[in-house]
Order: sequence, then C-alpha cells, then structure tokens
Amino acid sequence: MKKFIRYLLLVIILALVGGYIYWNNNKKKIIRQALEEAVKKKTDSLYYIHYDSSRIDEINGNASFYNVSLQSDSAQEQLLRSTDSLPNTLYSVTVKEVEATGIDVAGLLQNENVTAKKITLTKPRIQIIKTDADYNKPFTYDDTLALYKKLLGKFRSIKADSIEIVDGTVIMLTRQGKPLTTFENINISLNNFLVDSIHNYDNIVSYFIKNIKINVENIQFPEGAGHTRINIEKVNYDAAKKVLVINKVLQYKTNNTKPIIELNNIRIDSLNTDAFIMFQQLNAGTIACDGGLITVYKKTKSGPATSKKEIAFSSDLVVQAQAKNLKLGNTRVIVLDTSTQNAEPFILENVRFIANGLHVTDGNTIGNLINSTGWKLYSSGFVLSTRDKKYNLVAGAMELDNAMSSINIKQIMVKPFLGEEAFMKASKVQVDRFDLVFNNIQLRGVNFKRLISDNAIEVENASLQPIIKIYDDRTLPADAISKVGKYPHQMLVGLDIPVYVKTLHINDGLVSYREKELQTLEVGEVAFTHINATISNITNIDSRIKSNPSLLLDAKTLFLGKAKLTTQWDLSLNSNSGNFKIKGEMENLNALDINPISKPMALTAIKSGHISKLEFTENGTDTKASGMVNKFLYEDLKIEVLKKEDEQTKKKGLTSFLANFLILNNNPQNGKTRDAAMELERDIHRSFFNLVWKTLFKGVKNVTTGKN
Repeated sequence: MKKFIRYLLLVIILALVGGYIYWNNNKKKIIRQALEEAVKKKTDSLYYIHYDSSRIDEINGNASFYNVSLQSDSAQEQLLRSTDSLPNTLYSVTVKEVEATGIDVAGLLQNENVTAKKITLTKPRIQIIKTDADYNKPFTYDDTLALYKKLLGKFRSIKADSIEIVDGTVIMLTRQGKPLTTFENINISLNNFLVDSIHNYDNIVSYFIKNIKINVENIQFPEGAGHTRINIEKVNYDAAKKVLVINKVLQYKTNNTKPIIELNNIRIDSLNTDAFIMFQQLNAGTIACDGGLITVYKKTKSGPATSKKEIAFSSDLVVQAQAKNLKLGNTRVIVLDTSTQNAEPFILENVRFIANGLHVTDGNTIGNLINSTGWKLYSSGFVLSTRDKKYNLVAGAMELDNAMSSINIKQIMVKPFLGEEAFMKASKVQVDRFDLVFNNIQLRGVNFKRLISDNAIEVENASLQPIIKIYDDRTLPADAISKVGKYPHQMLVGLDIPVYVKTLHINDGLVSYREKELQTLEVGEVAFTHINATISNITNIDSRIKSNPSLLLDAKTLFLGKAKLTTQWDLSLNSNSGNFKIKGEMENLNALDINPISKPMALTAIKSGHISKLEFTENGTDTKASGMVNKFLYEDLKIEVLKKEDEQTKKKGLTSFLANFLILNNNPQNGKTRDAAMELERDIHRSFFNLVWKTLFKGVKNVTTGKN
C-alpha cells in the first residue's frame, strides 16, 4: 500500500510537472484558442480575433497582445452582402497593443467573466460600417443595445478598475466605404467600468461616459439634411465634473471650405449625458462661448394665402436645448435671404448674447429661442448698402432686451456714398439727396417674436432724435418719373414689412432742405430746428388701419431757428388718393430772417417787416392741395426784386417799386384783417413737401396782395 501511494504521488508530481511544462510551452496557444472561440461564439460566428504576438504572466494575471484585430469573417461578409442580409452595423477593430493587468484568467477561459485591474489600448482603430440606407438617423437604444451585446456577448460580466485608450480613432462608414463620422486622436480614461447581464441599461454609451475623461483632437460629422457638414476640434469631457469643453465648432456648406459657423472655446457645465445621447437634447447648467461666427438663413414658408420668411438655425447638432444660462462672446452674425437671388447679407458685428432659462425646442427656428425667458443681445452695429448702391445704412451700438421688450440703438445713419456735386452729377436729373442721422433710438413694447418670425415691426412706444438733411439741384433736368402714390403715408402702406408703432416721440430734431436754383446758381436753405413731435398710429397693417385709419403728427419746432411753429398732420392710411390734412401756426418772425431763402430761391430780398402770426389749414390729395390762410399778421413789409447779371445780384428798381406798390405793407390794415384761400394743382414730378410748401406760399402771397 505504501508503495502504491508513493507511485501515485510520483505520478501526480510527474503530471503536475508535465502540465506545468505543457502550460508554459502552450499557454499562449491555449489562450489564443480560448479567445478566438469565445469571440466566435459570442458574435454569432460573424467575427474572428487575431493578434501577431503576446506576452503572458499567468501568475500575476498580466498580459499584452500586439497588433490585435477583430474582424468580421470576409467570406461570410461577402455572402451576406450578396444576399443583402447584412446586420445594421459591422465592426472592424485593430489595436497596436492591448495591455492588461490583474486578469482573472480562469474566468476568461471559462467564458464566464472578464475581470482586470487595468486595461490599456494603444492606438486602437475602430471602423463602424452602417449597412442600412439611413446613415443620418440618431444613435438609438437599439444601436447601443447592439453595442452592449457585442461587448458582453454571452459573458456574464466585464469589469475593470480602469481602462485607458491612447491615440485612438473611430470611423463610421457607409456600406460602400464613404466616411460618415470620424473621431481622431482619442484619449480616454475610464474608471470603475462594469457591464453585466443583470443590469438593464437604457443606453450603454451614456453609461460608459458617466465615469470617464475624454480628449478628442478632431470630430468630423457627415453631411446633414441642409447640405452642411460639421467639424469639432479638441473636445475635452470630464464626467465627474460634468464639464464639456470644445475648442472650436465649425460648420461648412458641402464643397465649400469657408465656414458658416465658427464658435470658439465652448464650455458646458452640469451636462446631462443621458439627455444628449438618448434624445439629442442639450441639457446643461451654463453654456459659455467666446464667440466667432454664426450664419442664419431666412427661409420662405408657404401658407394658405401668403408666404413668410422665417429665420432658421443652420446647425444640425441638437433637437432641443435647455440651460440655466447661455453666454456668447463677440460674434459676427450673418443673415442670408435664400429666397432673393444675389441678396446682400445682413451682418451684425460684435454680437454678445446672454440668456437665462434658455429652452429651445425643435432645434431649427430662432422663434423658439425668442420664446425663452430673459435674454439680452448686444452688438456694435452693422453696415448695409442700399440696393441702388447710393447709400450706406450704418447702425451703431445696440441692445435688445427680451425681458423688457426693449431695443436701444445709439445711432442709425443713412449716408450717401458721394458728395453733393458728385451725387447730382451721377443722377443726371433732379433727385433728392438724403443725409440722415437718427440718435438715441429707444423702442419699448417690442414684439420680438413677430420681429424674428414674421419680419414684422410691432412697437408700443418709440423715441429718437432725427437729423435730416436734404439737397436738390434744380439746375438739372426735371425727373420725368411721376411721384404720384409716393406721399410718405402712401409709401408706408406699400411697405412689404408689416409695421405698427403706436407712438413715436421726436426729441430735439432737425430738418434742413437745401436747393440749388437754376436762376441764381445759388443754394438756399430752409431749416426747422429743435423739433419735438409725437406721431401716433404708424402702421400698414390692414386690421389696425380698419380700426384707426389716420396717422397723426403733432409737432413743435423753430422755423429758421427763430419763429415758433406748431403743426398738426392727419394722413389718411385707407385712402386711394393720398388724402391729408394739415393745420399750422407760427408766430414772431423778423421778416429779414427769410432772406437766406428768398434771395437764392426767389430773387427777392426782404428790406423790412415783422411777422407776428400765421395760421393756416391745408387739405390735399394726389392731384392738388387747397385751404385757407386764416391769419397772416405782419407790419411794415417791404421787398426788393433782384436779378442775376454778370454773376452779380442786383436790384431791379422799377420792378421793386411796382412790387411794393402791389404789396399791402400791413395786416391788419385800416382796422381790417385779411385772410385768403389757397389752391394749387400738383406738379406730379415734385414731392409731397413741395406741394405743401408751394400751396402755403401761394396763400401767403394772396394775403400780402389782398387777393381773396
């Protein structure tokens, strides 16, 4: 018996020694076969694993595998392709080196568990081939479940204390090999990784990145529905801190290297990973960006009776966005009108945007953003050329406040490209040259939603200081184009953009009209200074005109900087004939102050006189104006009639004598106060204000000559 036991022990020892020798000589082969068999069984025989060489320390559970590849079997893939029965996604993985420490070798060989302390993958390259036709659909639960099954297969669990990925690449391809999405130079640090069969993971990808740090050098997305492509540079994500930092986001039109969106240094904190991965919703605490470039588009939307233009985002990144705060630094915003060929872009410079309680749905229109609470937009302004290329529209610093429904603009200017003489020479016919400045523009009760979505201006109260300068050259031929239908209120009604301003206040404005005369070749100027006015019901919206058909203006000013002038204007918005009514009152003017107008414009000099009162009413249409000079009170009025001779202005003696003989020097005179009717047929080639002024002038002349 003792001898038998000794032989048995000897056999056991020899078996152990032999097993040990066999294991050492064949352990790499055994592990390779086990891995290959496991992969084959876990992936329905579609994939095989291959590596060039390995280094294994089974005592300490350490192993390294070199030039590892996980491929789908080429023969079966070819067969499946020919029968058009490929699965939705195929994977191809190559890794320069896989290093693992603390491996549970027994669990691996038994096909039960994969456990390791640390796994390092150096230069992995993953190709994901999308075999179905819908390449751009979002990464869904089914997709991530498929990835889960690829990883877990029939293993009960995969566990690692830490996983490191160094310099990785992920490429998503179409079935034909066209690149879709590419992730370049990926570096990942993942702690406490666990996937097991007893958990119900809604989304495996979100699970992975909850305990992870990621650095990606470059991400390229496929072409979107709007024929755009997106590129993201230097992405850093820290799951523990819930912070995502992106160095740059670029978006291009297909086959164009000039970006339409370029955003720099984006930082997102308190990021909800599940919302982004599962539903393409950006849900965060604060989104901050240093700024850059944003391009938005006006798209024409057809309706039952009309069409309207709606401004839309050009980004395809998210379906919804929600954040407590949004901060955008200095950004250039370009608005393009896609419905108008060769339309000049509208460019806002140095835009800064701050929003609280941001909530955007549908992810496509700015109208959704306008509905969110509490945002402010700042800009240094814009420059825009008119269609005829004669003027620049220049806007200064502005502030838009959604919570206050207000807009403040420091200044808007309409500046001609050419000086007065060059402008008139280029025009070749008589035309008004405008030089306009509007200071301290304040709008209150602004309907931002209609402004952005419908291009409609709706404002409760507005105020500004206008400085309006107009110049015309009467030495040029008259413009043969009729100006019928071009009264100010007619042009307002004819605007394409819906407008409603309940009340507009004019503060300390100025209007100057300068005219070069044919007879004298001199320039006369009519100026109204310190204009303070209230204009109400500025609109071209049918429903508002129906309820209130009158645009009303009540103005006070100084005529020629001297005489107080008050006027009331009633401009009809529902008349096809341009109907208007004007009442005016002026007082206390030294008649000699009129000479800067009367000498160059009428070759008449005032020698003496004082005007104490002028009251008039005037009504008009497209074709004529009429009314009454109810009061024109003056005294000691004497004039000289002039002539232009050898470039000198001289007195016409006899004509001056006859003129003073015809003019009644005082009103009232001999205890009787004169009034006079006035009527004038319109010169259809002249402006609205020309008709108003010349009709009044005729009435004043009738009073001075005693005509009723």
